[in-house]
Amino acid sequence: MKKIYILFLLLALCAAGRVYALDLSFAYKSGGSWQTVPSGGTVIFSCKSTYVIDEYIRIQNNTSRTFCTWLVKSYAQKMPSPFKDIFCWDHCYNQNDLKSQACLQFIPGQIREEDFHLNYNPYKAQGETVIKYTFWNTNEVGDSAFIIVHYVSSLTGIEDAVKIPNLLASPNPCSGNTVFTLEGNPTGQEKIIISDLLGSRLLSLEIPAGETEVRADLSSLAAGLYIYFTESSGVIGRARKLVVKK
Repeated sequence: MKKIYILFLLLALCAAGRVYALDLSFAYKSGGSWQTVPSGGTVIFSCKSTYVIDEYIRIQNNTSRTFCTWLVKSYAQKMPSPFKDIFCWDHCYNQNDLKSQACLQFIPGQIREEDFHLNYNPYKAQGETVIKYTFWNTNEVGDSAFIIVHYVSSLTGIEDAVKIPNLLASPNPCSGNTVFTLEGNPTGQEKIIISDLLGSRLLSLEIPAGETEVRADLSSLAAGLYIYFTESSGVIGRARKLVVKK
């Protein structure tokens, strides 16, 4: 009888203190089709410093619940030069607005394709800004999901990245060692940058003049997902994902 009582007590405590993870998934348009990003994932948007990034992020409710979702913006990294970012949810918010004034309701399985709208203007400056967008439900404490958006503005932008030697890592995933291969015509001024998903630069690898391969020991990195790209005279090439396993 005592064991049954303890079991019911534990179940009651779990029910009273339950915390949900808001099961939302995200997607962005690439090549005319939606590319899925799980909650906690990162999207990289790149453009020329003279352009403006204007994108929609699709959101899907993967649960069987109905809930009303608020949106909160927080900066993980800011470009040092002036920039302006706007997000739209229930309506569009200015640069200094960090929280939506209202929530949007999701029904089970619902997909919203045009409610979450992002606009980023670097004002001709080059640099990187990383923003975390968190969606949360007031009905349950801790019931939230988030996506990280990494904005990059450079002299070329992603559509002109072919002017910078393309960079590939193999093997990828890797278990500590990988080889970075430059495709194209490297000038000897390029560097290989490895950053975490929040944009913090962790490693900078020199590329010897005339070399098209760089062998790298990444054993200092913890297991996880990283971003790598080439940089030359402040110009950033196409960013790709790198998986490190232990």
